[in-house]
Amino acid sequence: MIRRDVLTNHPGGAGRKPEVRIELDPADHEEPTWEVREPRRRRFDRRSRTILGLAAVAAMLANAGAAWAYWRLTQPDPAAAPAPAAIDMVLRGRTDLGQVLRPGDHGNLLVTVTNDRNVPIRITSIGVGPGNVVADPEHRDAGCTTPRVRVNQTSYPVSWEVAKNTVGAFTLPRALAVERGTPQSCVGANFTVPLRARGTER
Repeated sequence: MIRRDVLTNHPGGAGRKPEVRIELDPADHEEPTWEVREPRRRRFDRRSRTILGLAAVAAMLANAGAAWAYWRLTQPDPAAAPAPAAIDMVLRGRTDLGQVLRPGDHGNLLVTVTNDRNVPIRITSIGVGPGNVVADPEHRDAGCTTPRVRVNQTSYPVSWEVAKNTVGAFTLPRALAVERGTPQSCVGANFTVPLRARGTER
């Protein structure tokens, strides 16, 4: 508030300028009073609550996925199962006793596989083994000392199952050939043929 006193009526006040005084109302210089009010709580509508709920579920799933991935990365890999043991055995086949082989003939080859293991085995190929084809003792004595008998193929793919501690008998049809230069003393002989069998344990 501004007040101006006029001093013209005061003795000796002629020619004096009015005195100007400034007074402040109490309301103008009092310390301001601030009211501290509790803020109003915001209420969420149904849509907002749904969005927040979905966000919380997504966060939980993300954390669960991260934990699972971490577990997968930190867990050691299970030990791999050992590979089946390989089988490589030398054995002997023989000609079919029911066939009389002459020079130029083809005959069946009978193969006997002895499995003395405590696990089953599977023979996957039969091939020519080391050694020579030999005639039976009777025909050898008759002069069949160098029979010209051969296996038609170097190797035969097979799939023969032999149980543990048993003997398996198998046939390779027309696997033998008697060459034309074979001596007549070898006609009708029973030939023993060296073979090699390969496979795996089961």
